[in-house]
Amino acid sequence: MDWIRFNEPYGDDEIFRRAAEISKLRLFDEDSIEEMLQRRLSSLDLYSGSFSPYFMQSATAALEVMALAMDFKPGDEVIIPSFTYPATANSFLRAGASVVFADIEEDTCNLDPRSVERVITGRTRAIVPIHYGGVAADINALAEIAKASGSVLLEDSAHCIGASYKCQPLGTFGAMGAVSFHCSKNITSAGKGGCLFVTDEGYRDTVSEIIYQGTDRVAYREGKVSSYRWKRPGGEYQMPSFSMAYLEASLGRLTQVTDRRREIWLRYHSQLSQLETEGYLRLCRVPKDAGINGHVFYILLNDRKERDSLKAHLHMHRIEALTHYEPLHVTAIGRSRGRCEGDMNVTNSVAGRLLRLPMHMGLEDPDVDRVCQTIFNFFGYGR
Repeated sequence: MDWIRFNEPYGDDEIFRRAAEISKLRLFDEDSIEEMLQRRLSSLDLYSGSFSPYFMQSATAALEVMALAMDFKPGDEVIIPSFTYPATANSFLRAGASVVFADIEEDTCNLDPRSVERVITGRTRAIVPIHYGGVAADINALAEIAKASGSVLLEDSAHCIGASYKCQPLGTFGAMGAVSFHCSKNITSAGKGGCLFVTDEGYRDTVSEIIYQGTDRVAYREGKVSSYRWKRPGGEYQMPSFSMAYLEASLGRLTQVTDRRREIWLRYHSQLSQLETEGYLRLCRVPKDAGINGHVFYILLNDRKERDSLKAHLHMHRIEALTHYEPLHVTAIGRSRGRCEGDMNVTNSVAGRLLRLPMHMGLEDPDVDRVCQTIFNFFGYGR
């Protein structure tokens, strides 16, 4: 019996062929390849809106540029979920802000607006939800809180290429949003990569300067200044040329990939809902008007022991399933460099009960059925 792997990076010979062709024709001409990539992205219906994309070495780089563009002052605070990858916190800490951890909603594993309201202060400069697994956070409520408090809504949308809310791509609701093209994501830029979406044009020049070593090179290229100068601290963040070429080819498959991953997600959900009805596990609740991209399919077991036992049971049957984030607020650096709201009950509980099931384009329907049947067998529940 073959292994069913948790993830297989997406790509094929045709994508490699096109990426090599683009690179050969435009060798080292990064500006030209970037223009092709921008045109490819804007040609997709979901991404045809008005925002500026900046293609980065990684989503972490996009988050770091986002944080630097905020120009934090001592004492400024940023609210993030504790249930996230450390890059979310690192980016703001390195830019000089303090992080405040808020709790999540069990239905989606996303930032809970009620927890945000309890922890917000006059020092809050930004609220940063992630959209876990490509499922939209309560973006309307969070935007209202940000507006009322005078803070800025930013988005860590690392999971979200192809995901939307009310037909608008996640990552474009806040002033800025970061998306990942790491090899673990739905499509990749040949290993690592990311993109920073800037929807508030007030940040556009600042972002452009940061990613070009703090210079106004873009303004110079656009003819707005006669020579470019060093204006602020910056760095080297741009996506390499071959990665841009590979992503340009991969984006041509985004609709196909998103549609198939949604099918897999819905197949899991349909079969496992019977176990949820009987109280064996819990499934994600997708908010109304949220367009999922099938990035993650997870289940919540009743406790950590049961989660770990099921994980081992699946492994014994040659199925790879994985847990996810360690809550940041319980780590040594999280305790010393941040503060949190209350006892963080939901975050603590979810982190010990969540199990991610295999999800990738190599999965066939019989593979999904086999995973589900193995879970049913674990509970001794017949179908």
